Amino acid sequence: MVPRPRADARNDLTARLAPIGLALAVAAVSLYGGARLDPSAGYDGAAHLAYARVLDEQGRLPTKEETYQYDSPPGFHWLAVQLHRVTGSWRAGQALSAVFVAGLVVVAWLLARELWPGRRGLWTAAAALTGALPIAIRMGTMFHPEALNALLLALATFLVVKAARRDWPLAYAAASGLALGLAAVTRETAVAVAVGVALGLAVTRERRTLRFAAVSFSVLALVAGPWWGYQAARFGSPFYTDLVLTERHALPSQPREFYVSAPVEDLVVHPYRPAFAGELWPQFHADLWSDWFGGQHGRWQEAPGAATRVFLSSQSVLGLAFSLVAIAGLWFLRRWPVLLCVVGVTWGGFVVQLIRFPQAGGDPIKASYLLFLGPIFALAAVEAGRRLPPSLVLVWGGLYAISYAGFLATCW
Repeated sequence: MVPRPRADARNDLTARLAPIGLALAVAAVSLYGGARLDPSAGYDGAAHLAYARVLDEQGRLPTKEETYQYDSPPGFHWLAVQLHRVTGSWRAGQALSAVFVAGLVVVAWLLARELWPGRRGLWTAAAALTGALPIAIRMGTMFHPEALNALLLALATFLVVKAARRDWPLAYAAASGLALGLAAVTRETAVAVAVGVALGLAVTRERRTLRFAAVSFSVLALVAGPWWGYQAARFGSPFYTDLVLTERHALPSQPREFYVSAPVEDLVVHPYRPAFAGELWPQFHADLWSDWFGGQHGRWQEAPGAATRVFLSSQSVLGLAFSLVAIAGLWFLRRWPVLLCVVGVTWGGFVVQLIRFPQAGGDPIKASYLLFLGPIFALAAVEAGRRLPPSLVLVWGGLYAISYAGFLATCW
């Protein structure tokens, strides 16, 4: 066969432009939604905004009396303050979130390229699935540190995977440690991801991973050490976080429904608050695929119209199919133990925290806390989807595209 270098060049260019186009689309939708959401209106928006204002106006971290987010690391808030000083608007912090979520889509593409060299279609599929998670767009509209945290943690994971394919160069060790360190001064979740990475490196049983881990975690300690030292001096623990609940919200323990509830009918016809409040799997699912808390629907101050309910239901149903495929697909990622260990450790830590600090109403059951796992589950879904009939995958993709477009059209 006669080679076609020009065609190959065009295909290569298209493959490289795909993540940029997807990232720009995600950023544009997030910016559109953010323009219709006050900075104080998102998840804990008022508390994070109060944090940033104290940092901006008084040059110090806030106290418990000033905001219940007083114990949060200052990474995102510091960036928001710098942009606020330039633009004069706190909406700049929301614009940051839109950029960070767009970056998460690019990282998903890069991860897919490492797992499937030469399979350009799979790279685009993984990036598109990451950007099509409703929770991703939702966090891209908010004045909140979660989007930055997700980007940094996904980037750190990608760098470790990339290093595994290149015999563990120390430059990647330093870069992954830097990403973890920056994440640690943004959200507390970085510690759990670092544990997952460490476990994944240990499981590989390669001699060079010990040196890689030593460099990576040294850089992590160097970057996050001042913050951890400050927390230790201020609160007596480097990883202090105030999860003590008021008597009005605290529960003595999680009820039985938290563990075993599976209200299929409600997930189809009523996947939003207050249905199955405080029930782990259904609430997490509805927050991930629909909009359980109403972050994109005015906190459900009004009953949803017929069109909104149709698209909420279709999102929940189609998302259920995706979740089953993605969970099954984790098996096919077993040759990448770092990915599986990060998933296992962080998901386990999330559930343990919910059990240790039970709260009425299910407020802590938010998919946003695990947003950084989005690219990994997208990869797992793509890997499993390769083993399904192509016609079935195309039908699901077409239906989801219609559902997601309608979902976005009825938001904000």
